[in-house]
Amino acid sequence: MFISNCELISIRIRSVLVHTFLSLISSLAFGIPDELSHQLSGNVRGKIIFHQMEGNSTYLRDSGKLASCIPTMVSFELSDPRHNLHSVTFIYTWDLGNGEVRKGSAPFLKYYYVLPGNYTFKLSIGTNNPQHSRMTGLYSVDLTVLDAVRSIELRGPLIYNVDESSSLSFLVGGSPPVWMCWRVLSDCQTPSPASCNLVRLYGNIFNLNYTFTSVGTYCLDLSVRNNISNLQTSYDIYVQSSPVSLLFILPCAAVIVATLIFISVSVCRPRQQSLMSKALVADRNYLSFTDIELRVKDATIPL
Repeated sequence: MFISNCELISIRIRSVLVHTFLSLISSLAFGIPDELSHQLSGNVRGKIIFHQMEGNSTYLRDSGKLASCIPTMVSFELSDPRHNLHSVTFIYTWDLGNGEVRKGSAPFLKYYYVLPGNYTFKLSIGTNNPQHSRMTGLYSVDLTVLDAVRSIELRGPLIYNVDESSSLSFLVGGSPPVWMCWRVLSDCQTPSPASCNLVRLYGNIFNLNYTFTSVGTYCLDLSVRNNISNLQTSYDIYVQSSPVSLLFILPCAAVIVATLIFISVSVCRPRQQSLMSKALVADRNYLSFTDIELRVKDATIPL
């Protein structure tokens, strides 16, 4: 199928508008805290920063939300405006909150969470140098690990009947809550201005009841976003004319069969009556051998 440059530009603009709209809604709904890490004790100042890498992209996670099964780098950014601590070697103890503890002199750590859930991440900072024994720090971060939205599956057929209430069910592969923006485009033509129907899901199933009003091809556009990911997809749906119902065919067939039987009985019955009448006449004209013998005897008796 040939797609013109204007149509490609329209599709890109449509995707950007939907993505921007969802990003704005998500930011307003979930919020982003001003300070991610909390210093519990000590005099070593700084902050904890989380990054996640997927493919060639790196994402700053500054809201306390991480994606599961994605490489994560956590680092400690030391606050030393006077550069008094550049010669101090610190020891970092990283408590991931899942029972795993790592220790080293590097101010960063690479790891990832396998399972979604809530974790309390702790970082303890100290030094082995007696001259700087008082240089300590203890930080804590409350993390929520979510499954990224990786799939939007239509659980059902791609062919529906016109002017009938159709039930469409979607399975969202990602941690709720999520925002879903959906729209149905007749002949896959994007309206101007672009718009969609926005719903918030607290589960992984989205049920949509929709009535297609004309025969043809429709495009069902879906865009889903949670705290740490977003995904867009589209389905081509074909709408056909409603087939004749069996509830209508069966009574009509029964009436036709009954009519044929009635006609057959009506035609054959007079013929059977005619045959029966001829049989009765034949019975009346029939003489048995006994009657013939009696008549002969009567005829031979002398007077």
